[in-house]
Amino acid sequence: MNSILRVSAMVNRVKPGNPSFCCEQLLELLEQNRDKGSDLIVFPRMALCPPSSGSLLNNSSVADECERALEQLMKGSAAYSGYILAGTVKMVDKVPFEVYAVLCQGRILGYLPCEETPEGFENLLPADSIFRVNDMTFTVLPCRLDELALRLPEAAARGAQTVICPSYSPVTAETFSAASLCAKTLSAAYGIGLVLCNGGSGDTSCPLLYKGLCEVYECGELLGSADSSVDSPAVTCDLDSDIIRSQQRFLMKKRSDFALETTNHHENLLRFVSKTPYLPQNSQKEKRYLDHLFDLQVQSLADRMANTGLSRLVVGVSGGLDSTLALLVCQKALQRLELPAQNLIGVTMPGFGTSDRTYYNALSLIAALGGENRDISIRASVLQHFEDIGHDPSLRDVTYENAQARERTQILFDIANSVKALVVGTGDMSEAALGWCTFGGDHLASYNVNVCLNKSVIRRMVTHLAHSYERKVGDVLQDIVDTPVSPELLPPDESGKITQKTEDILGSYDLHDFFLYYMLKYNMRPQKIYYYACVAFEGRFEAAYIKEKLCLFLRRFITSQFKRSCAPDFAKITDLCLADYHLPSDCSPQTLIHQLERIEALSLEDVMAKL
Repeated sequence: MNSILRVSAMVNRVKPGNPSFCCEQLLELLEQNRDKGSDLIVFPRMALCPPSSGSLLNNSSVADECERALEQLMKGSAAYSGYILAGTVKMVDKVPFEVYAVLCQGRILGYLPCEETPEGFENLLPADSIFRVNDMTFTVLPCRLDELALRLPEAAARGAQTVICPSYSPVTAETFSAASLCAKTLSAAYGIGLVLCNGGSGDTSCPLLYKGLCEVYECGELLGSADSSVDSPAVTCDLDSDIIRSQQRFLMKKRSDFALETTNHHENLLRFVSKTPYLPQNSQKEKRYLDHLFDLQVQSLADRMANTGLSRLVVGVSGGLDSTLALLVCQKALQRLELPAQNLIGVTMPGFGTSDRTYYNALSLIAALGGENRDISIRASVLQHFEDIGHDPSLRDVTYENAQARERTQILFDIANSVKALVVGTGDMSEAALGWCTFGGDHLASYNVNVCLNKSVIRRMVTHLAHSYERKVGDVLQDIVDTPVSPELLPPDESGKITQKTEDILGSYDLHDFFLYYMLKYNMRPQKIYYYACVAFEGRFEAAYIKEKLCLFLRRFITSQFKRSCAPDFAKITDLCLADYHLPSDCSPQTLIHQLERIEALSLEDVMAKL
């Protein structure tokens, strides 16, 4: 059985700036693993002091505590005959350096560098060190998950049969699926074992979100996987060096004979331009993506509650898409923390524009989810406010609209203060991009769960989630999806129907979300975004309409930066995030808009020629 390497990958819970707590969690995991007889135990990078500790990593007190924690880990690991690998921080000339400690039988064999380190670093091992356990060799490659594709080929070329990849990467909805695909592909291509161990369980929820992941691959086959859906993910697997060795020989032989064969099918377009580039194009993959995205929303809120010690949530519920999704996230976060449903306070605040349809949908949903409803009309208080500031309520201008939004926000925060709760924001990425929110009103919250999701994704998400609830709740959710998007700040018509429809004013959210994707992901010039939109939306929107709405998007996107500059806390759970796009608050949109104004509205044939 010398051909077998039993490897355990385990993620400890962490507290930023608290190495002692991190070490306690490591020792607890070691004790739980005692009977498994692991030859190799892998912990994440920075397992003793997470990188989210920020400037505290430069504090000598924290560095000293890391040293003491590592000594405790060394003593606690004396009974283990195999290797134990864990990341920490070492101070050299008062400068912190990230290293990966290699322990064996209660001794520190040395430190592997995770970054450039100074000459003369005490007990530093070469970065390309190869270790042997039984008949298996392995090398350690500390790196970010998004660096795997660049770093792993070099590590595999060293000749080790297994590569250990400890990491501590922030996660978005796409991170783990991309890393898993990369690991599976490279493990198969190089015929190696591969161990991923990404830290982050219990870490901070702002400005980045962290989540633990353990995966073990053997020549492209996933042997075991665990993530932070459990408290401290851990996986133990047996790698077979005979299998790996046979695949290495086979692949080396075939690699020299490799030839690329392609079959090209070019019809009109050289590439497909999706109307929804921010979603997987396969329906099953889309469902899995939405489930994962919803889970990250829930986790981020649950983490914020756990880290702040708050156990109650307050959310304004309008009967619209955004507040509906936020309400569902709140309910699941309470369930995850094993807190009663009554800790969710859904506040309905009917005003001058509230329709019966949205109002009763909001009430029905709060009741169905078991939350507490506080129904507070804002009409009288806003009318009193108009009298106080000398505003004529018959003048339905921006003051008329914004006063309602700010009154609602005040109510939410005051209720939260009175019951020691967190105000959960509902605004989405599309609204933030377009500035379609009231500064100091619905623009504010204690924590926002929707801001990394655009309006189109939220519509798909609520539709998707409707099928996972009992029919009574599902019917309400579907009716909310079918309701026109509206801030409902202007009175309904005589029949009680919504008159203020957002997409009649701004244009289709499908278009704006398309514009936003190419602006954020590729920083694409306006003309190119326009061409792509003409191709994607052929037959649905005229070219002149697309150009008009793109001009509106650019103007609102650039001039609304001041609202995003003081936005509520949130976790970055998607690769596309407004926080990553930096603008001064007084930036001018004219240069971008002038580029578009010089373009005549084109036919599809003209657009194809441009592309």
